[in-house]
Amino acid sequence: MRVSSLLPLLAIGLACEATPVRAQGDEANHAIDVLGYRIAVELSAEASAYSARTEINFEVVEDDIEVARFDFVGLTVDSVRVNDSAAKFTRGGGILAVELGRGAAAGERISVAVWYHGAPDDGLIFRRSQVGRPTVFADNWPARARYWFPGIDHPGDKATVEFSVLAPAEWTVVSVGRLVNETLAADGRKLTVWATDRPIPVYTMVIGATEMSVDLLGAIGCDSDGGRCIPITQWVYPEEEEAGRKAFGRAPEVVAFFDSLIGPFPYEKLAFVQSSTRYGGMENSSAIFVNQRLPRPGRGDGLVAHEAAHQWFGDSVTEREWPHVWLSEGFATYFTAVFFEFADGDSVAAARLADGEDRYMASLGDAGRPVIDQQPDDLLDLLNGNSYTKGAWVLHMLRNVVGDSVFFEGIRRYYAEHREGTALTADLRHVMERASGEDLDWFFDQWLHRPGYPEVRVHTSWNPDDGRLELDVRQVQSWPPFRFPLEVEVKRDTYNLRRTFWIETRETNLHWSLDERPLSITVDPKNRLLGPAAIFP
Repeated sequence: MRVSSLLPLLAIGLACEATPVRAQGDEANHAIDVLGYRIAVELSAEASAYSARTEINFEVVEDDIEVARFDFVGLTVDSVRVNDSAAKFTRGGGILAVELGRGAAAGERISVAVWYHGAPDDGLIFRRSQVGRPTVFADNWPARARYWFPGIDHPGDKATVEFSVLAPAEWTVVSVGRLVNETLAADGRKLTVWATDRPIPVYTMVIGATEMSVDLLGAIGCDSDGGRCIPITQWVYPEEEEAGRKAFGRAPEVVAFFDSLIGPFPYEKLAFVQSSTRYGGMENSSAIFVNQRLPRPGRGDGLVAHEAAHQWFGDSVTEREWPHVWLSEGFATYFTAVFFEFADGDSVAAARLADGEDRYMASLGDAGRPVIDQQPDDLLDLLNGNSYTKGAWVLHMLRNVVGDSVFFEGIRRYYAEHREGTALTADLRHVMERASGEDLDWFFDQWLHRPGYPEVRVHTSWNPDDGRLELDVRQVQSWPPFRFPLEVEVKRDTYNLRRTFWIETRETNLHWSLDERPLSITVDPKNRLLGPAAIFP
């Protein structure tokens, strides 16, 4: 998800202004494993209420389960059936508890169908566009799907989904996966069916319905021997076609780049959809929703790259637990910079990283907490500089420690091994250790499980007697000392040299033998270390 180009500062403001999203306990997540959802929704052009049916197919994980519990808030439940038989249910605390009628055994597969109706408090947003047309768009992140359909609203329980949407005939309906069918119903409305057989997180299971124009931006893989052809489209309000092409024009280039760098694009298509979302962009699997105020020309490239990167990291490889959300947001933030590095040049990527670093160090509170922290009471608190900016910098520094070839090979292995599944930070560390042949526990511990960053001051002196540059490196931050490689650059008319020193203690004394006294000395010249580093006389 991209909250704004002003992250992390704006992210903090949004989290404060938005309605808190409380996480339910994990009780329901341990007893059953949802395999697939089939969701049928009936929409009206003028009503903010709707009726729906959600079928949840799941496998029992624990023995002797008599009740299946699903996250579900508000709305009126009309009836529930278990394997086509009427079932009893209760509600309370944001949970729909369905009696299975007996003790189900581990490994057993069960289907629960729920009929319900009403006006949702959140999740499915009924709103008018800027030109006054009615629109309906789902906006699930982080745990708001529970407001419009029952399920296990947690990133660790991924499933397939099919949406059947009955809507006014003049509306266009978009969703995740592939278009299965589109037919006129007997009452003059249109029935549109979308489905994906790839397991995706519940927070990316969305629909959008309004009057839209659909245009093909390009495609990838159509000439490959594998038989795949991924269309990349824009779905915008009819008045916004040209603005959409300007905002999303580089999408085929972005997707092709990640497809070649990381691994095959994981879904059937990729749609960029003008929508009603509280965020700048939302990475719904194969159907990226962008705020209805489309970015101005030249300002949308970063958003496109960020949300496209999420298709690999966050959607296909999903954080198993919320405190590890940096595996989604940090990855998308960093690989946005990687795209610009390869497509537009090192200086463009470096400027993006440096800008994020400056804003991170200027933000309040984030640096005082580790990236992987306790699960917050309000999941919107995960929209912070640690998840986005520091997470991106962790990857940037890891790349510097292990080298480019090992880093990208490790990333490709991580994606291949966890594609369509979930992962924790330890899974990334294990892959990177195998790729590099190094123990990286120290790296992941200090950058992700401890707060802060180094503040480096280097005092220099020249010893003319033996031609040595003396370097007194001090870490002056209040947090414990960090271990990191520190690059030093020295220049003179006759030479331009760089050397990397390993820093492991709060104070480190180094020396460098040179033919002549350098005219200039720079530490961390390529900005590969999070935190300030400067020369002091």
